[in-house]
Amino acid sequence: ALSGGSPKERFAGSNGTQNGTHTNWPAHFLLLMGEAGIGKTRLAEELSHEANTQGWSVVWSRSYEQEGTIPYRPWTELLRILLQDVPPDLLTASLKAHMPNFAAISGNRSASLVAQDTTPTDITSARLERLSALLPELRAMLPQLNSLPPLPPEQERLHLWEATLGLFSALSRTSPVLLVLDDLHWADESSLELLAYLARHLRDQRVLLVGTCRDVELLLTTSLRTLINDLRREQAIVTLPLQPLTQAQIAELVAYLPENVVESIQTQAGGNPFFAEELARYTSGPTSALVSSPPELSATPLPETIAAVLDRRLSRLSQECQTLLGRAAVFGGPFEFNQLLFMDCGQLQGNNEDTVLDMLEEALRAGILTEEGAGPHVTYHFWHPLIISHLYERLSAARRAQLHRRAASALLQLHPQRERETAAAVTHHLIKGGGELPQIARYAEIAGHQAYSLSAYGEAEHYYRQAILAHAGLLPTRLISHQDLSSLGGSPQMIDEQGKTALHLLDISSETITPLHLARLLERVGECSMKRGDYVETRHLYERVLELRNQQQAHTLDNEGKEELRQRQQRETQIQALIWREIGYAWANNGEYANAYECYERGMQVMRDAGVTSGVALACLMRQKASICYLEGEYEEARGWVHEALEMLEQAMQSQQAAGGQRYIADGELQTRTEQAITGHTDEFGQLHELLGVIVASTGQFSEALEHMHTAMAMYEKHDLVTAMTKVCGNLGAVYIMKSDYSEAQSYLRRSLELAERMSDLPNMGFIMGNLGDMTARMGNLPAAEEWFKRSLALLERVNDRAGMAWCFAVLAETLLNQGKLQEALEYIQRALLLGRAMRSSRNIAPALIALGNVRILQAILACELPVLNDAIPMPGSQTGASGLQSPPCKRLLLRARNTLQRALSLEGLEVEFGLEGKLMQATAFFLLDNLQIARETARSVVDEAKQHELHLTRGRAQRLLGQIFAAQGQLEQADEYFEQSLQVCRDYEFRLDYARTLYNYVVSLLQRAPLDDETYRRALAYLQEVREAFIQSHAAIDLERVERLLVTLENQPIAHGKN
Repeated sequence: ALSGGSPKERFAGSNGTQNGTHTNWPAHFLLLMGEAGIGKTRLAEELSHEANTQGWSVVWSRSYEQEGTIPYRPWTELLRILLQDVPPDLLTASLKAHMPNFAAISGNRSASLVAQDTTPTDITSARLERLSALLPELRAMLPQLNSLPPLPPEQERLHLWEATLGLFSALSRTSPVLLVLDDLHWADESSLELLAYLARHLRDQRVLLVGTCRDVELLLTTSLRTLINDLRREQAIVTLPLQPLTQAQIAELVAYLPENVVESIQTQAGGNPFFAEELARYTSGPTSALVSSPPELSATPLPETIAAVLDRRLSRLSQECQTLLGRAAVFGGPFEFNQLLFMDCGQLQGNNEDTVLDMLEEALRAGILTEEGAGPHVTYHFWHPLIISHLYERLSAARRAQLHRRAASALLQLHPQRERETAAAVTHHLIKGGGELPQIARYAEIAGHQAYSLSAYGEAEHYYRQAILAHAGLLPTRLISHQDLSSLGGSPQMIDEQGKTALHLLDISSETITPLHLARLLERVGECSMKRGDYVETRHLYERVLELRNQQQAHTLDNEGKEELRQRQQRETQIQALIWREIGYAWANNGEYANAYECYERGMQVMRDAGVTSGVALACLMRQKASICYLEGEYEEARGWVHEALEMLEQAMQSQQAAGGQRYIADGELQTRTEQAITGHTDEFGQLHELLGVIVASTGQFSEALEHMHTAMAMYEKHDLVTAMTKVCGNLGAVYIMKSDYSEAQSYLRRSLELAERMSDLPNMGFIMGNLGDMTARMGNLPAAEEWFKRSLALLERVNDRAGMAWCFAVLAETLLNQGKLQEALEYIQRALLLGRAMRSSRNIAPALIALGNVRILQAILACELPVLNDAIPMPGSQTGASGLQSPPCKRLLLRARNTLQRALSLEGLEVEFGLEGKLMQATAFFLLDNLQIARETARSVVDEAKQHELHLTRGRAQRLLGQIFAAQGQLEQADEYFEQSLQVCRDYEFRLDYARTLYNYVVSLLQRAPLDDETYRRALAYLQEVREAFIQSHAAIDLERVERLLVTLENQPIAHGKN
């Protein structure tokens, strides 16, 4: 929505806050606190840069550990830098000028300094003499300085502090001063005492002190901690603890690295930007190795800069404590006392409990560990993830393996009732410890089930793959080598580009797993692969599943009775038919509709061969055939298939209920998608309603579409079907976009995108981002729409969603065209046409042809530039420009546009909205060709149909065209009526760009009327300014150029007009 507030009003509050930060603090000392590398120094640098740009004098100093016993070391550095460019005469003059205010600053404490000095020059000399104790070079600069008699040490110190205070105060009168003291935790005590003094006495001066310190270095007895506590009580300090960066901020910091490396750095850096940058620098160097991905611990030594930081922390601990922590590091994260006790002695009971507790308390005191919870539920956390890696690297390979096996045993013995929750950790430790393969396979499968139940499909696939490899006799500790595969009769082709083993090519004949169990595991991997959008691998996996299920079926023929065999065969037939459905679905997602249809036919043939003529599986295949009919634009046939499928599915469910509601349940938790489907799972009912909603929406029946989609949504929500909810939310958003209800559309699309991102569901993410682009374009924010479309295309191309890409190419071209990017728009139209033709899909070709027709109309307008008051064609058309477009080049382009649009409209399967947009563009072409009667009839037809289908944007555009047509025919009253109707629609539904275009055409109509009174003329100019601003905001380049030319023309050559 357009905002009525101005930018100044909107940001006044934040500007006021900024100004207050610099000038109105009661305290003039800001202390930035945090761990090493958290960004304290960087933040101070940014503050310094801001101060410098505003005319402040900025000076830095830094404390070093080896210089911690040199008095006033940081202040000496500060003063030296501050005075290095100050001429002696100016320095003396500044101190003299500041003399009247000095007593107010230092109070009676300056009495001893000035008691024997009677002139300002003498006082200034005395101050500089005191400062020369810190800066001996002052004596060379000012040889006239006189030696002062010695004073007691305490009094000398006070004089030195007062002289320093006076110098800073004097210099701040010229410009504000920012003093930055970095790494104060290494500063000497004298420097800290001077800091405290200045913090207390600079609160009325234009001087700001900024310090940084590591809070973990502050022991309870340090001087800096005492100083902080004292200044806090006096409200003379503001401390700012810096928190770790979020995962998103770390990702932005190292965004130039590959995605897998970024994810690993996010895990290992623990929110620390210094660590993230060091890891990034290390992994991007010429001799670097990739950082390990979670949950693996790094086997690569840490960069020296990071290792030095960690070694410093660990050096405070006893060797015994470090050894114990090394064992704890094998857990890779939080751990419990009993787990650590088991790691220490290999059993739960022992005589060393007190010793272990003592060492834990030592680590807690040092800040290496933190504890959480109480009683028997205390858990310990390492201070930083890299501490874990650092400790882990110290262990020998044999020790690591031993400790990993102990860790697995500890988890199993301590949490026997939490097998699902601990399975992933147990699997990790068994693999790292070289455990037995059957045990690895068992816990990897359990971990896969747990991840799958949480819709964590990437993790589920990871563990299912580990289980299958373990059954194949491969220890899944690393990428499988060619030598490993050779031992199993495999070939190098079994490893893909990402180093993953092609599971469908493994010949697994193991006593630990049956063909049916393996088939179910592979089917689960196929489901997860489908979520990733890897449809080629999905097809291969499901084809292997069919082979394995046939093997299992042949085995059971010899071991079952006749009736039991018949029931199993029927059930297996339906499952295999549904597997053919999944293979077809993978083909369809790549736009290979013919191959998909063939797979659905094969599934139905399998059932016919087995004498199955009804049931859930057949209803599911009918739904898929309906989907192909929809994708090919055969909406009535698609609708018939859906209704037949719904009826058959309901009958199947009634039959099951009549039989006592018995449902086939697979062994354990490994019930697959196909096994769920033959029981009439709610997913299938919901998908039928959702598909029916999509079909009727394509024919413009939006109310019915929403009804079906909300029915599906209720089913999905009731059973928490997250993937299905993701898709139906996206479809609901698309329908609301067509209805121009952008508030509802955005709500559903945002929810859908959140769910898709949570599951890394790339196909749905691409689909949703495309819809967000469509909505944004309709609202007139063209650059944002372009960005959404291109993000969508990046994902759709990754998963090779050809239908989605074809649609996105066409609508992106329209957005680019509206920004005046004709060449880029034509490139995307060409890609859309090539893709649609490759798919043999008229439904995907038509939108591209309509976009092409629009381009040719615009080319005709641009090719026939006319005087601005005679052309004034705002995209598309003008009521006065038709006659000027009859030149051969322009006419040829318009005829090509008309023919292109006619071809598009003749194609089958054209969605209602695209069809009406095509008719509207065709009417525009007729108008520009001076066929006003045909243009008017066509535009009126579009208005009527758009009203019927609630296509408000199309209706507003058609009403604008009718206004242009009537104005060209001289019927001004009817023209104004249609212009007003169009403006009202655009106002009601927030069509910002179309509102401006309609208003522009209305203004042109006003300016061409005679006589033109002053009031109308001024009103027209005001409208043009409003139009210009809207075009600027929308980045509608050609429209903007047109209105600016008109404004310039009116300013230079005003139209003759009369007076009231």
